[in-house]
Amino acid sequence: MRPRRSPSAGRSSPESSNASQSSGSQSSGGMKNPDGSIPIPFTIHRGNPDRLTGLGSSYLEMPSGQENINLTKEDYPKLVLVIKDDDENQQMCLKIMKSLTHENVLGVHFWEKVEEGPYIRVHVEPYTASISTIISEAESLVDRRSKLVPSPAFEEIVSASIDGLDYIRESGYYHGNFSWETTLYHQEADKIVVKLANFEIKGPSLVECQVEDCISLAASLEWASQKVKKEYPNVKPHTCYIIDDLIRILKSFTMNSVHTMKLQLKDHEFFWNSKRKKIFFAYDVPQVFKNDLVKQKFAESPSMPDLPWTATWPTHELIPGQLMKHMLIYRGNNGLGSYNASDVEEFLRFISGMYSHENELKEKIPNLNVNKEVQRIYPCLWYDLKKAIRDAEEQADNAMAVDN
Repeated sequence: MRPRRSPSAGRSSPESSNASQSSGSQSSGGMKNPDGSIPIPFTIHRGNPDRLTGLGSSYLEMPSGQENINLTKEDYPKLVLVIKDDDENQQMCLKIMKSLTHENVLGVHFWEKVEEGPYIRVHVEPYTASISTIISEAESLVDRRSKLVPSPAFEEIVSASIDGLDYIRESGYYHGNFSWETTLYHQEADKIVVKLANFEIKGPSLVECQVEDCISLAASLEWASQKVKKEYPNVKPHTCYIIDDLIRILKSFTMNSVHTMKLQLKDHEFFWNSKRKKIFFAYDVPQVFKNDLVKQKFAESPSMPDLPWTATWPTHELIPGQLMKHMLIYRGNNGLGSYNASDVEEFLRFISGMYSHENELKEKIPNLNVNKEVQRIYPCLWYDLKKAIRDAEEQADNAMAVDN
């Protein structure tokens, strides 16, 4: 392990003087020993153990002012991948990986042949394991609150994979071997960083291989969808709606459209967090209140409540009941009257209004989270409504193209 240079090195701190004991090494600064090792002065600070748990902590401090050490290959961490085929294609893949500098592509330092056999020992940046080890259970793929795929952790994994693949494409390359098994990750505390690795050389057409990367990502998502459908307890028909739609889009990319992959995918509902949903309901939805085609498409969706919709809103529950009460008070104060319970537009106004006035509602309803309540009652509302808007726009565009 290499000591980390501390910004406070060379100065004593209250923690080091009062709560820690120190032991140090008096080695010279940065000069190699005859055996090739590099001694570095350091101080170990040991915190007093907790009386209840018996656990303590230590940290390593390296003094400032040491001469810079130019590392040779012998000084890199002994973290390696052993590649079992020493061929020209493998060497090409390693050269590509070494030329790429991105958080989501495994960094390659150098590689060397193994004397005992036709192997390559590749020295790489730190990684923990394969992504497949942390998504092996169906529960890891599903959001605990909404009971929909993806979970926040899985969404981050997919998002990082897209970032890495798009960077590879923009750099003029392709991956050629994407799967959850070939993709690694590095864990620092609670943070998981995806590391694309194990590239392969495929066909001669660069763009065709880039399209194939999209297909491989779609296949990996399809595996996740099928796993949830088969293994997740009490799985619902809508549990995999969103991931299945993302799979459909990934499979639709062609040689003419693959360059738009990240742009198209990152605005997909699969990647929407609560802030993005609030923006959608508060700002986007009011623009379609009068759009009959959107309302027709939404009325055909699974999220459309039975009419009168006020009868299906759970006013008997504390928070939903309070929400309806205060939204009606707001309408009364603004001369709007009660909601028309038989009108789709009025339902959309009710939902949109709660998001728009969430801050005011929080003053009257402690610990309110509008998105949490709406998604609990209508799990796929945001997805079905966005799809209705998208389908209506597509139908209108097609009709215009026919007219022209």
